[in-house]
Amino acid sequence: MLKDSSSGYGLISILIHWISALLILFLFGLGVYMVDLTYYDDWYHKGPELHVSLGLLVLLIMVVRIVWRIINPTPIDLPAKAVQQIAAKLVKIGLYVFIFVVIASGYLITTAEGQAASMFNLIKFPVITQLSSANVDIAGEVHEYLAWGIIALVVLHALGALFHHFAMRDRTLVRMLKPVKKSDIQ
Repeated sequence: MLKDSSSGYGLISILIHWISALLILFLFGLGVYMVDLTYYDDWYHKGPELHVSLGLLVLLIMVVRIVWRIINPTPIDLPAKAVQQIAAKLVKIGLYVFIFVVIASGYLITTAEGQAASMFNLIKFPVITQLSSANVDIAGEVHEYLAWGIIALVVLHALGALFHHFAMRDRTLVRMLKPVKKSDIQ
């Protein structure tokens, strides 16, 4: 099924989740790679352009994700200790906050010289405000440190899913791998 149900996630939620995850991991790797590029490297200009475009794509996907979450039922949490449920919710909230702050700081860095941020030269995100050079440096630090924070939270998120799958032997991980079927809906 495409939509979520109380017993599991639908194909749309699963695709949004995994496409977001892959894009974010790729963006992180590309960001780390770009740090050491020199002016004469082929990717000196291509890398940032791709990084910005994919970052803006993640923004659009995250907006779709939030709208989708609002209009769809959330699957019921599987039984777990209260501390595990709280930890899972905190990691999820942290991921959302960090992702949006990293996107916002990246946008501010990109538009600091007064030019719109471009997504694959198809969509232009206009300049809302321009930062001073000192504030661009701060935005750069926020962007870098919270990107590392996202990776730390992703690791916790993945370890939690694996713990549920192998130690608790519940359907937490499976629900994000296989869409719920009509026959699974209670």
